[in-house]
Amino acid sequence: MTTDATHKDLLDRVQTEAEELMKMHACARCTLLAVAKNLNLASDECLDVALKTAIPLSGGIAGTRNECGGLIGGVMAIGLGLINYNPRTDNPEARKVVTAATKQFYRWFEAEIGHARCYDIRDSKLGRFFDASDPEENRKFIAAGGQELCAGIVGKSARKAAEMILAARQK
Repeated sequence: MTTDATHKDLLDRVQTEAEELMKMHACARCTLLAVAKNLNLASDECLDVALKTAIPLSGGIAGTRNECGGLIGGVMAIGLGLINYNPRTDNPEARKVVTAATKQFYRWFEAEIGHARCYDIRDSKLGRFFDASDPEENRKFIAAGGQELCAGIVGKSARKAAEMILAARQK
């Protein structure tokens, strides 16, 4: 198998796993987990801590409908994958690399998905926002294709974050 084929297989696996993980919900966690697990970004113990911090960031930050959890999870994965210095120290030069990658990821996300905010994504793609914390609204969200929409976004986000991490590591 060629390196390009191996690279594509890895990215395919990241995307598929992120989409499957979305059955658990918590889009930020699912995006981060798929990337971190497949790229071996952290020990299981460290990853569990990062996943705990990602859970309340889903649904547009704790269901407030702000930034999409798929976007946030991708940003977290990029940080985990590209920060290779002690994060308790100031390192402005090394920070430039991860900041530039994160900005590129954010701009890609807006162009690819159409919006960065959960509310705007759901409103534009499903015709309105559904409050998934309300059982009746959640049923309507599912019936409108919301789970598939969010799984697709999480999969694309995880794939792009992984792709960016791999590309930065090859430099």
